[in-house]
Amino acid sequence: MGDSTTVSKSTASISLPRRLVRSEITEIPVSTLQAVAPELVHTHIDYIREGLECLGPDMLRVLAGIKAKPVFNVLPKELPIIVNDISSDMPTHMFAVFSSHQPAPVRRRVTLFPAHNLVFATHCANLPILPTSTPALVECAGQEIKVPVVPLCIPAPEVFPQLSTFLYTKRIDHLLMSLMPLPTPPQLYRDDPTTVMPLLTQFAQKIANTYTVNTLLQHIAKVHGTWRNAMALGIADERLWCALDTAWEVLLTSLAISTGKPHLMTESA
Repeated sequence: MGDSTTVSKSTASISLPRRLVRSEITEIPVSTLQAVAPELVHTHIDYIREGLECLGPDMLRVLAGIKAKPVFNVLPKELPIIVNDISSDMPTHMFAVFSSHQPAPVRRRVTLFPAHNLVFATHCANLPILPTSTPALVECAGQEIKVPVVPLCIPAPEVFPQLSTFLYTKRIDHLLMSLMPLPTPPQLYRDDPTTVMPLLTQFAQKIANTYTVNTLLQHIAKVHGTWRNAMALGIADERLWCALDTAWEVLLTSLAISTGKPHLMTESA
């Protein structure tokens, strides 16, 4: 496949990169952390991330119970939300996510996602500076609180939930489950890549035998969209890249098999 491959879909051609380039960003700007948790500026970022990884699943469960009123026409600076789960920290912001590739004349589609500022500030080097917000103290489920609304422009809003969930859980298996058509064998992302090629090819063959080219392209679009979002936000998480590399290699191999060109993968390996 060289550096890229071209796949014909009806009369259109789709060019795919052979590999997904990794973000070169390694440092979170001090200003990003200063804006959300000045008391942690001198704490090692890995220590903060480890603590968040322990709290992440509970924080994510709180987000799942959030109810927000629909927003029409103009985004407010603050949004009232109803909290139905008080088992962990409350969200600090509401991301108003929209596409960076939406044509200008088209009315912009915006999707709201509640979020915890520290989770994103410790992982996203390109995150806009967030307005000050302190987690609200909620005494009972069903209580209303207000959070600042933050416009967030990214390449692929449709797969933002997958990336956001990963930042809270750091679960490679869960991320791959949301991106791949079949459960991914753990060996493909746990073992040495040089030793798992036979298993990868076998798994790719199973996918190719089960799904159409159009379905494969849909899953490839999910992985590519997640990669584009990670690049835009400046995320340099090794487990994230491991998951994306695994999914990309499997899906391109499946696509090569489905289109009758399996030799392209071995030629470019």
